[in-house]
Amino acid sequence: MREINKLIIHCSDSSFGDAATIDSWHKERGWDGIGYHYVVLNGFRKPGQDYNPVEDGLVEPGRPVVRVGAHCRGHNTNSIGVCLIGKRLFSAKQLYKALPKLVRRIGLDTVGEVEVVGHYELDDGKTCPNIDMDLVRAYCNTPLQNNGRV
Repeated sequence: MREINKLIIHCSDSSFGDAATIDSWHKERGWDGIGYHYVVLNGFRKPGQDYNPVEDGLVEPGRPVVRVGAHCRGHNTNSIGVCLIGKRLFSAKQLYKALPKLVRRIGLDTVGEVEVVGHYELDDGKTCPNIDMDLVRAYCNTPLQNNGRV
């Protein structure tokens, strides 16, 4: 396993999507498929589709974690990329349930302790994921109520 010490949060810059959609967008740009390791859905997979509460907060795998990502120039080798579907608005299920649970799962099951950062904190030219990362980090460090499981 490669050495991982960062979990980098991104946004899709779209109101809809899933791992398959992002994979096709990245391939259309000539890239080697999806560059993120995980995608957190917002309940809208396709444009114009009705909201699906079952899919809000659903975490889909992207690029296998054993492969270096393609999501943050200069930081791909030692990081895992997570993409939240959305641009400036994210659902409570994405931010307060799925993302903290995923961060804890990655830390416990995959790589150990990781630094959680937003893409914009590593690249001055980015605003992604368009959320206050201090609040995200604070919430990700709050214990989940789930019988001790993450």
